[in-house]
Amino acid sequence: MYDPWPDDKPVNARWLDLADRGLLDYDRDRYRIHGVPNNVVELIWGGLLADHPDGPCLTDAGRARLAVERARDNPDTGAREPDAMPPRAAAWVRENVWPSSWLRSFEHIPGTFTDCACQGPPSSECQAGRHGECREDGRPTRETVIQAGLNRHAYHPVPHRHASPDLRSGVNDLAWVWLAGPPCRRLCRCACHHAKPLIQQARGETRPGWWWVNCCGRIVTRRLLSDDAWCRTAADAQALADWHIAGEKGPAPADSPGLPDLPSAPAGTREQLVFF
Repeated sequence: MYDPWPDDKPVNARWLDLADRGLLDYDRDRYRIHGVPNNVVELIWGGLLADHPDGPCLTDAGRARLAVERARDNPDTGAREPDAMPPRAAAWVRENVWPSSWLRSFEHIPGTFTDCACQGPPSSECQAGRHGECREDGRPTRETVIQAGLNRHAYHPVPHRHASPDLRSGVNDLAWVWLAGPPCRRLCRCACHHAKPLIQQARGETRPGWWWVNCCGRIVTRRLLSDDAWCRTAADAQALADWHIAGEKGPAPADSPGLPDLPSAPAGTREQLVFF
């Protein structure tokens, strides 16, 4: 048994709202231990959510807390947004309105219809460790090339430096077309594209004070299919992250001897580490 969620403790009401709408499902591929994110696990431990075969559902305490958050007009609870279509209504629309080709695609790969592009897995290049080859990092993307005639591209008088550092664009004389503003397209979720690497310090009961690196939805390890991921110092973790971003070429950097460089964090918090 765990302690009930205190009334004065902040809550990520987005997960409560998703559970209330019947949109919170288990994803064993992405969250291989509990099937849900750590935030949801914490809400289950706090008694606001409960496990259910169809996905985590609200408890009486969770329903009461969600009502409080909605009364505060918390934007995470959808208070300003219309309710999502109920799952049964969505199923009826798919079966009676959609073209048969859409329905076959949905039954084969439902995520292409239900997931936003920002919820997709990291690019195949990043998952293979070839981070420098990923082109889905938010850089400008050329839309097309101006045509001067049938199957004939237009060219600048002299080579032109294009808006993207992509080697396929770079400096050349092709008349590429670039759109202004943020691109409306898929962005890779790999940690290598973050402004700061996902280097974190353990704060629970498992090796408090040690460091670890998270990338592409998994813990970076020094050897494949092993749990050799812990680093005693932040500098060791940074070296491990740099080695991973570079494509894991050559031997992994060794961990420094001695004690962790920071004191142990207070116990009482929980963490979920997924090695594979």
